[in-house]
Amino acid sequence: MKKILYILLGLILLVVIGIGALVTFVNPNQFKPLLTEQVKKMTGRDLVIKGDISWRFFPTLGLSVGETAFRNPVGFAQPNLVQFKQADLSVSVLPLLSQQLDIGDMRLEGAHVFIQTLKNGVTNLDGLTDKKAIADKTATEKPAQHHENGAKKSHWEVSVAGIELVNASAEILNDQTKMTAQLNHINFTLDSFKPQTWTKATFDVQGKVNTLTFSAQGSTDINLAANYNNVKLKAFTAKMSMKDGDTEIKNAQLGLDQFTLGQWSNVTFAVNGQVPDLSFDTHGTAEVKLATDHNVVTVQGLKITNDLAGKALPRPNMNIVVNTDASYDISQKLALVSSININADGTKVSGSGSYLAATIPDIRFALSSDNIDLDSWLPKKTASTDSANTTVTAATNTSVAKAESDISTQEPDLSALKNINVAGVIAIKQLKVANAEVSNVKIVTSIKQGIATINRFEASLYDGKITGSASVNVNSALPSYRLKNTISNVAMLPLLKAVANNQQLAGKANITADLNGHGLSETNIRHNIAGSIKVNISDGAVYGVNIADMLRNAKAKLKGQADSGTDTAKKTDFSALTTTLMLGKGIASTNNFQLASPLLAINGQGQTNLVDEGIDLTINTKIVASGKGLDEIKGISVPIHVSGYWQQPKYRLNIKDLFKNNAALESKAKKEINRGLEKLFGDKAKDDNIKNAADKLLKGLFN
Repeated sequence: MKKILYILLGLILLVVIGIGALVTFVNPNQFKPLLTEQVKKMTGRDLVIKGDISWRFFPTLGLSVGETAFRNPVGFAQPNLVQFKQADLSVSVLPLLSQQLDIGDMRLEGAHVFIQTLKNGVTNLDGLTDKKAIADKTATEKPAQHHENGAKKSHWEVSVAGIELVNASAEILNDQTKMTAQLNHINFTLDSFKPQTWTKATFDVQGKVNTLTFSAQGSTDINLAANYNNVKLKAFTAKMSMKDGDTEIKNAQLGLDQFTLGQWSNVTFAVNGQVPDLSFDTHGTAEVKLATDHNVVTVQGLKITNDLAGKALPRPNMNIVVNTDASYDISQKLALVSSININADGTKVSGSGSYLAATIPDIRFALSSDNIDLDSWLPKKTASTDSANTTVTAATNTSVAKAESDISTQEPDLSALKNINVAGVIAIKQLKVANAEVSNVKIVTSIKQGIATINRFEASLYDGKITGSASVNVNSALPSYRLKNTISNVAMLPLLKAVANNQQLAGKANITADLNGHGLSETNIRHNIAGSIKVNISDGAVYGVNIADMLRNAKAKLKGQADSGTDTAKKTDFSALTTTLMLGKGIASTNNFQLASPLLAINGQGQTNLVDEGIDLTINTKIVASGKGLDEIKGISVPIHVSGYWQQPKYRLNIKDLFKNNAALESKAKKEINRGLEKLFGDKAKDDNIKNAADKLLKGLFN
């Protein structure tokens, strides 16, 4: 028993003697030049250790490093990239005797990191891995000098078994984007720090970016290359939540099976949350590869599924699936989308494009679709609005006021057009817009310096074609616009029925429009639009009025007969209808309206108010064919006044104007009226009272 006790005491004595020898003969401060020298070689920066490096004996043998800072280059807001007040390291004793610094666990508390991007794009991280600069610095260094005792500098080998970062903080400034990020409660562990060896790393952090707050945590297995310039990952997982005002990401997850330069990685992600009037649940998968030169990121088979709900959508619930292949060249800041396919509730769009990151981003695209129902994505009109639009009458001022109040005064916000360059092509086989069926749509468009242009638009429209161009300039208080288009051989009846529920005009239309104005709200368009519209409609008909019947009935009234009561449809056929509409100051007017048919020749002039939709149009009708009961008024110009509103026009024969310029017709009409009175009253028709009453009737009719 005594022998065992002596052995234990001997071992304890050896340990005490060893520790005493360690403290006596190994000065840890001699590591300072070694550490600063290695950091200088690897980064070109200064590592400043102001505090002493001292031995720590409890709870394990190790080192304590005092206040230390890793410097920034001159010109940044803070002097240090990294700084800490105290670091503790556990050290293996025996390797020290062979000049090997094997650090077991390195623990840093309260460390702070500062990263800044200046307005010129330079950051305080630039050059840290510039091997050429490091080699140049190494080549210019002087050979190792002798110590005062004549001995050469010792050459130590350093390794770290593990790293633990506790309650650290960081600040990130970007002077280009005015972004400020503050990270706190940063905790990080690395099981070991040995090149070409797999080790586990974990992290968690909380922080704030401008007004956005967030928290994140995750883990991965990591493998550093021998030269520390590459890293491999596997089993990477991360979770995050964030909130910025009414925007909240409740849960975001990212998974990565492995990461190796030049090899494909399988990525999974999921995120759900909400923004004002919209909640979302998004998840997806992709294969990602980073080139060995760290310059090109390639994404293959990216599939993103979005389930959306909320008032911000055109529908209460939507499902949008995006599939794409893309790449990003970091040095050129160029993203290429080789293919993209979007399926939004059955509406499918495919194409390709590119994005060049610059002060003013540059976008190029080509998109196509077999079928798009644009109306299904637009807000539905309320029943009250539709009712107001269809019940406006000239006799009800309140209805007119209601129609005007339904016109939107809100200008769209197009300020984003000033900060982007875009050029692209859109092709759609079948398109439904404003309830009109359009096919074979091709659009060539561009946006540059605040001017959005449709350089070319063409489409098939109801047996005809439409071509045109348009532009919007947002570089003024109210955006200005210019529109030129040509409609060729379009069937008017189905078009008007589709877009305006109006079945009053049929025929093949050829229309040329040249319009301009300022302001894009409906109110400003109606008030400020100017230009001309030339109309030529052939082989058509005006529904709702039969002018020949109106003339026959007028003739019957002149003879004291009842209306003909014909069952003829209320339709006036014509061979050609031409006019030029001049638009300006809220009015569309014409002075050359002409309609020609085998029976009638019509010309007219007048105007319509684009704001309250009122009509004031006078049409002069002349019978040019014989027969059909109108021989007696052949060649006589009969004026018809059109009034009312667009949805409910009214037609009235202007008897006063009819007789004002036709004395013979007036005389004949008076004779017919007198003869009718004699038939009605017999001999009493010559009575003075009846004559006076007849005179008043005639004056009211002809004056």
